[in-house]
Order: sequence, then C-alpha cells, then structure tokens
Amino acid sequence: MTTVQEILDAAQALPSGDRALIIAALWDTVSADDWTPPGDDWMSEVQRRSDAYDNGEMTASPWSEVRQRARREAGLDG
Repeated sequence: MTTVQEILDAAQALPSGDRALIIAALWDTVSADDWTPPGDDWMSEVQRRSDAYDNGEMTASPWSEVRQRARREAGLDG
C-alpha cells in the first residue's frame, strides 16, 4: 500500500504546474470539518490587513485577477 509520505514525495518531484493542478483537484474534496482553524498569528495578520483595507491603506483585486496572476506565476498559463 502507498503511504501518504510516498505520495507526497512523488508529488513534490513533479513540476510546479502539475503540483498546482493536484492542489486544485484535492481542494474541494476536503470537508470543512477537517481543516485546522487558523492560529492566533494568522488571525492577527487578517485583522491587520482588514483594518488597513478599511482605512484605505491598501486595495483589493478581483479574484479573477488574483487567480490569473497566481496561475501565470506558477507557470500554468503562458
């Protein structure tokens, strides 16, 4: 039987674009109940960014632009 570590090792040997495809394929198959809640440091950062956005100190981008940029930087799109 294949172990989780063996699967991880094989996945990590793939090109980054293929790894991103695996992440996308698995993402929606995990139940919300199985996710670990974010820690205090993460929640502090979320609050800091939310406050900065509310105060006009930072802007946001639409998901379509963020996704396109991330795919391009991961080598998934030309």
